[in-house]
Amino acid sequence: MKVHAAGVNPIDWKIRGGVGKRMGLTLPITLGGEVAGIIERTGDEIRDFKEGDAVYGIIPSGGFAEYAIAKTGEIGPKPKSLDFINAAAIPLGGLTAWQAMFDLASLSSGQRILIAGASGGVGSLAVQLAKAKGAYVIGLASGRNKEFVQQLGADEFVDYTKQDFEKS
Repeated sequence: MKVHAAGVNPIDWKIRGGVGKRMGLTLPITLGGEVAGIIERTGDEIRDFKEGDAVYGIIPSGGFAEYAIAKTGEIGPKPKSLDFINAAAIPLGGLTAWQAMFDLASLSSGQRILIAGASGGVGSLAVQLAKAKGAYVIGLASGRNKEFVQQLGADEFVDYTKQDFEKS
């Protein structure tokens, strides 16, 4: 794929700083797992994508490059409502939120959920995913982010700098 944008995550700067050695990740490697781009060429057995498709996802080959290799299960069609930069910022945070709420906690419609860090990367996606599932969402963040969290769809907002949320 031709990379149009790549996300930067803590793992990228940790590897660059030498922490990756503990995981067997040493430079030189191509960093940047979150990508968005255009399919330039497909393998003979690929049926899900064609040349020219806009895609995004998480790839181990690294997206801090002009071109990257992606397997079918690592990418999906880029939402038409997002540009490449915003699409590249979603995969890891979205996957983290999804796995925590649905794979591990089995969140379902009608349940209540408190999302800590509701204005952050993972939290802001968690608020939207939980609302889409039909959950009652309580967003926890600092007061300066109240309007943002409410715009994401939170049913209630708790300012952790002013409220003792454990007693609410």
